[in-house]
Amino acid sequence: MATEIVMPKLGWTMEEGTLVEWKKQDGDRVSPGEIYMLVESDKSVNEIESFEEGILRKLPNGPNVGETVKVGTVIGYLLAPGEKAPFEKDAPSVQTSSAVAKPASAAAHEAGHQLAPVLRNGLPRISPRALRVARELGVDWKSLTGSGTSARILERDVRNAHARPAVAPQALAGPVSQPAGTAPKAPALTIAAAPAVVTPPSATRRLIAQRLQTSAQTTAAVTLTTEIDATELVKLREVLKTRTGYVVPAYTDLFAKICALSLRLHPAINASWTDGGIVARDGQDIGIAVQTDRGLLVPVLRSPATKSVATVATESAALIQQAREGTLGAGAMQGASATITNLGMFGVDGFTPIVNLPESAILGMGRIVPKVVVIDEATEKTAIRKMMVLSLTFDHRLVDGAPAAQFLATIREYAEQPYLWLTG
Repeated sequence: MATEIVMPKLGWTMEEGTLVEWKKQDGDRVSPGEIYMLVESDKSVNEIESFEEGILRKLPNGPNVGETVKVGTVIGYLLAPGEKAPFEKDAPSVQTSSAVAKPASAAAHEAGHQLAPVLRNGLPRISPRALRVARELGVDWKSLTGSGTSARILERDVRNAHARPAVAPQALAGPVSQPAGTAPKAPALTIAAAPAVVTPPSATRRLIAQRLQTSAQTTAAVTLTTEIDATELVKLREVLKTRTGYVVPAYTDLFAKICALSLRLHPAINASWTDGGIVARDGQDIGIAVQTDRGLLVPVLRSPATKSVATVATESAALIQQAREGTLGAGAMQGASATITNLGMFGVDGFTPIVNLPESAILGMGRIVPKVVVIDEATEKTAIRKMMVLSLTFDHRLVDGAPAAQFLATIREYAEQPYLWLTG
């Protein structure tokens, strides 16, 4: 019996995927455990493994490499040896005729080459290379007529559209007549305004926009800010730099461990709001916001509270590299209790991060700057300390202000006294 190959759902928000590559070709044998295709989900490229054995048959009218397909759409079959595919069984029989059929090229010529564009998801077909070039040049490809088969838009169509000069309105109106007895006026210098560049958003950007909009509209977001003394944290990192063979943690790594330890003491934060009720989480996994060429991705560090700082730093570096290379699996971006986002390297002090649903909180890290701070008010003693602003946005539907403030206070205590939790 034929086994359907469908576009898989690789994440709870995934609605469509892009066929990146067929690792097996039509007619090849596929064994259980073999990778037979690559699919790009919302934010990552994933290897699709076969759980069945059979002969791969692709749909004749199925998606081409680079095309986007809705989740659940059948794109091929795995068949037993000698078995016919459903599309072969259902194919209508060919009617013979004494008349000689005209070649496709002749029919197209008689129709004036007016081939109707084949649409997918309401848009004309476009090759992956042409789509990439259109995004680079800022060309609105959705209004183009392609020169490829079935009016498919090719790279040359995009480049021709980009090179096409804009026509000034005066050129279309024709010459203007002058009244009798008057000298002709010199034509006014007209500078055509540059056309607005409309770039279709990528699938990743659309997903980011949808999730941020959903978070902003559905959560009761409140942001708390506090300034902490990060002097000891800075000293700790300087000491770790001197250790031979030691993986030096980034400040984001240190706060990932701090945040996970704090969640243990404040389980009310470690929960999610759902239609069925409040769902408490058992572990303390921390998401790390990573900026990539494809948009903002959030890989998840698993149980940093139970691991050494060196291990957290090693795992964090590997996740960040995978995110930026586009090899991060969908499962690596799910299941976090809270997220950390760091804008300190851009000179930002405090900001209002948006909760990464279905989590209940996100911690924003500002820059670390030296400031003159009062050490003892009675003696008026001051010192230069490394100060830092933390911004905690939480979902007020789940957590009240006081418990959220206590959670932030624990983070501040652990950050100001890192030797309370340092395990290596």
